[in-house]
Amino acid sequence: MQIFGCIGILLLTIMIYALLGRAFCMKCRLDAGIPETVCIGFFFYFAVFQVVAEAMILTGQRLHLLGMVWLAVLAALLGAAAVIVWKDSRPGGSMDRTVSGRDARGRRAACLLLALMAAAVLCECASAVLMQRKIGWDFAYYIGNMTTSVATDTMYVYDGSSGLPRSHLELRYALSSFYMNTAWISQLTGISALVLSKYVTGVLCVLLTNAVVYSFAMEVFRKDRKKTAVLVTASVVLTIFWDVYDTTAQFLILRGYEAKAYCANVVLPMVCFLLYRVWKDSNDRRRWAELFLVAFASVAVSMSSLVLVPALIVLMVLAHLLVERQWEIALLRRTVLCVMPNVCYLVVYFASTRGWLIIKV
Repeated sequence: MQIFGCIGILLLTIMIYALLGRAFCMKCRLDAGIPETVCIGFFFYFAVFQVVAEAMILTGQRLHLLGMVWLAVLAALLGAAAVIVWKDSRPGGSMDRTVSGRDARGRRAACLLLALMAAAVLCECASAVLMQRKIGWDFAYYIGNMTTSVATDTMYVYDGSSGLPRSHLELRYALSSFYMNTAWISQLTGISALVLSKYVTGVLCVLLTNAVVYSFAMEVFRKDRKKTAVLVTASVVLTIFWDVYDTTAQFLILRGYEAKAYCANVVLPMVCFLLYRVWKDSNDRRRWAELFLVAFASVAVSMSSLVLVPALIVLMVLAHLLVERQWEIALLRRTVLCVMPNVCYLVVYFASTRGWLIIKV
C-alpha cells in the first residue's frame, strides 16, 4: 500500500510543480514548455519552502509544526497560482489547421521518436528504483536523519547515523531544507522516509533530469522535437550503462534520493541551460529572473550548490565579458544579485566552521 501511496504523492508533486511553474512563467512572461515549467515549479517550491523551513529549523521548532505551517503556505501559494493561471490564460489558436503530406510525415516521425524517448525515460525510472541500494555511511546518515526526525518530531537535533543528540545544529546540513521536505511528508502520510526516498525522491530526480535535458536540447535545436527526442534517448541509454563510480549517472541511478544527485543532475544542468540563454541575450530580464530563482533555491536543494552555482555563474559572465566585450554595469549588477543568496549562505556556514556562530539545540 505504501508503494501506491508513493505513486499518488509523486503525481501530486508533479502537478504542484506544474501549477507553480506555470504561474511563475505567466508573471515573468516566460515562454516555457511543460518540462521546463515543471522544473521552474520545482525550484519555486523549494525557494519558498526554504524560507519557512529554515526559520523553524534555526529556532528549534518541531517537525509537525513545520508540516502544518507549510501546508497552509502551500495552500495559499497554490490558490494564488490557480488564480494567476485562470486570469492570464488565453484561448489558443485553431487546432484544425491543414498541413501538407510532408508536414504530416514529419509529425508522425516526431511522435514516434517522442514515444521512444518516453519509453526510455520510464526504463530509467525503473532502473533507478531497482538499482538503488545501500551505499554505506551516506545512506545511513541521510535516511537515518529523516527517520529520526520523524520519530522524535525534531529537525537536525539528533545525529542521523548514530541517533545520539547533538549539542548544536550542524549547519553543514541544517542550512538546506531538502531532507526535511521528505520528513514532513513521511510524518503526515505515515509512509516510511526510506520508501519515499526510493520511490518518490529517486524517480522525481530522474524525471526532472530528463526535463532539463529536454528543455536545453529544445533551445539548442531551435524547437526541433525529433533531434531533441534522439538526444534525450541517447542520454538515457548512456546514463543507464555508464557504470563508473562517482559520476552523475551513478548518483542518478544508485543514489537519486540524495541532495547531491539533484545538484549534479538537476541544479547544475539547469544553471548551464539558463546561462546559455543569458549568453544569447544578456539584456533579457526574464532569463535573469529565472536564473535568480534557480540560484536562490539551489542551497535549499543541496548544500553542494553553495559554491558550485555562484562559481558557475561568475565564470560564465567573465567568459561572456571577454568574448563579447560587453562591459555593462547592468550585467554585473544582475550577476551579483544572482550569486548573493549563495554568498550569504556561505558566510553563515563559514562562521559556523570557525566557531563564531553556534546554535545550541
